[in-house]
Amino acid sequence: MLNNFKNEELVKVQGKIYPLVGGRLRLAHEDNANLSIRTKVISYDSEVAIVQATVKTEKGLFNGLGNASVKRDKILSHALIELAETRAIARALRFAGYGIEFTGFEEIENYRGNDEEPATKTQLQSIFTFARSINISDDDLKDIIIRATGKSSTKDLTKKEVKLILDILAEKKERNQDFIM
Repeated sequence: MLNNFKNEELVKVQGKIYPLVGGRLRLAHEDNANLSIRTKVISYDSEVAIVQATVKTEKGLFNGLGNASVKRDKILSHALIELAETRAIARALRFAGYGIEFTGFEEIENYRGNDEEPATKTQLQSIFTFARSINISDDDLKDIIIRATGKSSTKDLTKKEVKLILDILAEKKERNQDFIM
């Protein structure tokens, strides 16, 4: 299949082009009146997730496996199953002929793009302010940061990691409110 990806469906990393899974999905939907995608968790524990995707197109069935691990995917370690599923779907669609000339962007190991800029002092301060507002100690906050990012110092956090930490804290706040009610 020729490269029919839209510009916004392609990412350039270190001189190489990678399509996003959304581009493969768009192409598959455009080509198939009855596209079907099924996923199945093959294995999951707190460290690794493996998912199989089966794509049914008018050409037949195509399988792909995707995996994600805490070690490899620190930034998204809170969503291992979802990441493994995305990778599995991307591979199955690739096997079905959608972007066969490209490895999927989601499969790049340890990708750190331009949006991985260091966090600002204001962003770092927002983590501490939010944590205190929901009664999380500095020690507990440090544990959360280490588990989520693998980093022991807040000064090493990126903007994306600050957002991740704030999302985790917001989730904790929501769970505490649900518990109180």
